[in-house]
Amino acid sequence: MLTNPDEYSMSYNGLVMVAEKRRSHGWQAFGSYTYSRSLGLLPSSGTTAAGPQVSTVAPPEPITFGRDRNDLTNARGRLANDRPHMFRVMGSVDVPRTGLALGLNLQHFSGKPWAATARTGLQQGDTRLLLEPRGSRRLSSQTLFDLRLSKRITFGSSGRVELTLDVLNLLDDTAAEGVVSDTLWASDVSAAVAVENLNFGKPNAFIDPRRAMLSARFNLGR
Repeated sequence: MLTNPDEYSMSYNGLVMVAEKRRSHGWQAFGSYTYSRSLGLLPSSGTTAAGPQVSTVAPPEPITFGRDRNDLTNARGRLANDRPHMFRVMGSVDVPRTGLALGLNLQHFSGKPWAATARTGLQQGDTRLLLEPRGSRRLSSQTLFDLRLSKRITFGSSGRVELTLDVLNLLDDTAAEGVVSDTLWASDVSAAVAVENLNFGKPNAFIDPRRAMLSARFNLGR
């Protein structure tokens, strides 16, 4: 039976500071800083470091979290998408006497929260328990710097061509987006669990590396 348990909740508190320079004299800029905290108890409160934040147990990915009351141990607290610090700068400028436009997008934000877990064989079967509140550990912070260089070429009334070069993750940041295992302790001392313990907290997923994309768009007529 699907219900909305009284103890489940989600709250968000945030402070956003924004500065903007509107386009004039061939350039514009926008910057913001967000300090926030996302707390509560959701069906995804027991997820892994790379897991999504969801508020339903329904398909396409059914969740059994919460059916066993042991799941709720240390589960209330920071939610899976909690990122206390987020900093963004965006801008564009026209390069004089070239017809080129240069755009940039810089983002820096806290890594996702996670917590150490334990696997124990209770009477209900194999159970995964949070040993500490989520947010006791975090993935590394991420810094993404993207650049775009574009040029428009006009062919009279026939149309125009827009050439664009995008360089994503210019700094080639290698921040982690997941860990091999969050199991710190297990009652089962099998070889498989021993391997998990050796891999505790080691990153196994990363943001996409530096890459460049060249594109052209044709516009016919005026």
